[in-house]
Amino acid sequence: MNYQRITVSLPKSVYEDLLTLYGKGNISSLLAEVAQKRVLQDKLYKKTPVEEFFALRKITTKRTIKQILAGIHKGRT
Repeated sequence: MNYQRITVSLPKSVYEDLLTLYGKGNISSLLAEVAQKRVLQDKLYKKTPVEEFFALRKITTKRTIKQILAGIHKGRT
């Protein structure tokens, strides 16, 4: 996966909470995950369910049947 380095300004209290909860080495990956989820949500916003399904298929990683079933079973326990 390719990455682009950016600079982000956060309120000091938010940064301190991130340090406390996730540690200095994990903040970047956490913010990338949160941004990715938000972008995905915004891409799918105001579409028909069929359009949302196909849009989601285009931007998510492919999963094997084994991975899908494991996720389903994990959610049921």
